[in-house]
Amino acid sequence: MTATETAVAAMWAELLGVTPGSVDDDFFELGGQSLTMVRFLARVQETYGIELPVDLLFTGDFTVAEAARAIDRGRLEAAGDTEIAALLTELESLSDEDVLALLAEED
Repeated sequence: MTATETAVAAMWAELLGVTPGSVDDDFFELGGQSLTMVRFLARVQETYGIELPVDLLFTGDFTVAEAARAIDRGRLEAAGDTEIAALLTELESLSDEDVLALLAEED
């Protein structure tokens, strides 16, 4: 699980009272309703400072993985050029071992 997927699963567990078993678990199949969705959207905005488009959340399966991808896309779109350049500079300064260690943490 990625860090964002872990965060989404934790939010859903708190909001729904059910811990998702995998990243493929669907919000609505776990008992989510529109009011709970609004609470989730508010939590995302509070935590990440981004607004997720509501229509995205109601199209297709709304799984932990899909929610995490939407959050990551929103964060990337919200990031300014300066922030992205700083992150790229930081990434380029890492050794191969450092990158592998960071990737291992995500799993």
